[in-house]
Amino acid sequence: MAQIDRSFIGEGIPYARLYQTQDPLIDIGNCDAFNISFTTDRQTLRNYRGGGGNRNVREQVTDVTSTIGMYDMTATNLSRVTRSTVTPIAAGTVTDELRISAGVEGELIPLKHLPDLTQAVTVKTAADAELQAGTDYLLTPHGLIVTAGSNIDDTGVKVSYTKLKSSAVQMLNGSQVELEMFIAGLNDAQSGEPYTLHLKRVKFGLLSELPVFGQEYLRLEGPAELLADPLVTATDLSKFCEMNIVEKAA
Repeated sequence: MAQIDRSFIGEGIPYARLYQTQDPLIDIGNCDAFNISFTTDRQTLRNYRGGGGNRNVREQVTDVTSTIGMYDMTATNLSRVTRSTVTPIAAGTVTDELRISAGVEGELIPLKHLPDLTQAVTVKTAADAELQAGTDYLLTPHGLIVTAGSNIDDTGVKVSYTKLKSSAVQMLNGSQVELEMFIAGLNDAQSGEPYTLHLKRVKFGLLSELPVFGQEYLRLEGPAELLADPLVTATDLSKFCEMNIVEKAA
C-alpha cells in the first residue's frame, strides 16, 4: 500500500459554552494557538535478574493542560482568564451624575460610564450653574479635563449625558469558569481538510500578564486544565477530548 501525505497544520474557530449547559456554542474569536499538554507520573521496576533495563513500567497521566492564545479582547474572553464578573451596561440617558473634583487645571474628571460624544453633554456646578465646554472643561471619551481659569471647583460637578452600551469587567471578583469547547478546525497542510476537536470539560486558569499598554496586538494567553467529565460513562469514550480526522485511502 502506497503511503500518502498526512501532514498537519491546524487552524480553525474555537467555540465555547458553560459546562453542563445547553447554552449555544459561541465563537471565541481569532486565536493563533491551542495546545494540549500531558504530564505523567512514571514508575519503573528495575530488572535485577541480570542484563539491566526495567522489568516493568507504569506511567499514569497526572495533568492534562491547555493553552489558548486569544486576540479578541471581549468582555467574556477577558473575564475567563482574570476570574472576573461581567456587568452589562445598557445604553441610555444619565441625568445630573455627581462627580467629585478639585478644580485643578489638567484634572481628569472621569464619568461613571463611557459617554456617547455624538449626543449632547451638559455640565453644571454642584450649585447648578451651567459650565461651558472649551471654557471650563474639555470633553473627552473618558470624561472632563479641567481648563485654565475654569469655574469648576472642589464642590464637584453634575454631568448629564448619554452612555454607550458597554460591559464592566470586575477583575478577580469571580471564580474559575468551566467550559465545554468545540473546535471547528481546518488542516491547512491538506487544502483546508476539516477536523473537529471536542473538549468536554475545560477549567480556565489565571493569565500571568495583562499587557494594557504595548506596541503589538494584545494576546490573551489563557491557561486551562482539561478535567475528566463524570457525565461520560461509556468505556469506549474519552472523558477528556475527542478528535475527528478524515481518513483517506491510498
